[in-house]
Amino acid sequence: MKQLGIVILILFCTTRLFAQFENAGWVFISHKQSLGEKLDIRADFQLRSADKLGYLSGILLRGALSYNLNKRNSIALGYAYLGSWEYEQDLKTSSGEQRIFEQYLKQQSFGKIEGSLRLRLEQRFMQEEGETNFSQRGRMFLSAQIPILANEDFSKGIYTGLQNELFMNLQKKENVNGSFFDQNRLFGSLGYRWNKRIEFGYMYWRQKEKQGFVKRNIWQIMVTTSF
Repeated sequence: MKQLGIVILILFCTTRLFAQFENAGWVFISHKQSLGEKLDIRADFQLRSADKLGYLSGILLRGALSYNLNKRNSIALGYAYLGSWEYEQDLKTSSGEQRIFEQYLKQQSFGKIEGSLRLRLEQRFMQEEGETNFSQRGRMFLSAQIPILANEDFSKGIYTGLQNELFMNLQKKENVNGSFFDQNRLFGSLGYRWNKRIEFGYMYWRQKEKQGFVKRNIWQIMVTTSF
């Protein structure tokens, strides 16, 4: 009976958590195309849903040219577009954002565990209600992929992924939310790797807005390929 009570308590707390947060789904496709020893093209495509998977509410397109400093370090210059829309009483409102970004990526192995550090600087041009506002944002991303049932060189098998990304408003924060802190995304996933990699995971997304904080539960399917 004690164990049953604990299970009921956990289910109650989980239900309350999901009721208080927005719940959405993302599909994320990422590809790296090698152009030789030094140059790569990186491309991302993402679909985002509204709360409770009500409708498609956003699309992200991102591409970059990456230069490999060595086997573990690279720099990149890229462009991204984010289109978002929502419905209120059957009235559709939309906004768009164009970004130019600069990026540094470091990849490191710790035994069979693969880790990465990514630093990104974004120049944001946010379009809403006929106006374009500028802001500059910094992003710091840390991740680790830990093999669970994989072959010796971790080229195939099941793994778990852990990552966290912090977003900071560095310039013109008054055009975003008036705060240095913009958002934080904590993500955990379970994936399978071969020449293509598929992950399914959960993200806790905490975002600062002018009126306060928005908290979201995000369920994401991610496909990563490279040639």
